[in-house]
Amino acid sequence: MKKIFILLFTCFSFIVQAQTEIVVTDTTALLVEENVTIYKDPRLDILEKRPALMAKLELENKEKEMPIYRPIVSQDGKKTVTGSIYTQKGFRVVIYNGSERNKALEAKNNFSRAFPGVPSYMSYNVPSYKIKVGNFEDRGEASKFMRRVSAAFPSSFIVPDIVTIKNINVN
Repeated sequence: MKKIFILLFTCFSFIVQAQTEIVVTDTTALLVEENVTIYKDPRLDILEKRPALMAKLELENKEKEMPIYRPIVSQDGKKTVTGSIYTQKGFRVVIYNGSERNKALEAKNNFSRAFPGVPSYMSYNVPSYKIKVGNFEDRGEASKFMRRVSAAFPSSFIVPDIVTIKNINVN
């Protein structure tokens, strides 16, 4: 029994060998023993370069930021244009309110041809399309404009809305 035990012990001791590790630095694979291959995810290399990439990204974002507002000067240098553009509660005139998209687009195009300087906005709230026009600060201005538009768009009406106000001054 002892002889069998000693024989088995010596056989197993020759079979078991210490693990040898061969590290290959040029590739992404590490060879351990002869049977095991470990693959490294290439995204790990990106993590090493991350601080440099973040610095480069921050520099690009700074370049894309909007410059500080400066007044526009005319070519002769005598007139300056200053002002602001902001939104506030106001009024718009609805010239079309219906469920047909083609008619809404047709109304918007007809309005744009008849009143080229006045902005128009299309919105869709199930099931109807609305074409709203103008940016009026008070209801009186919207009423005056609605009277001008009502000949071409008889079903127009005034609605409260958030409007864009352009306050541009030329000095």
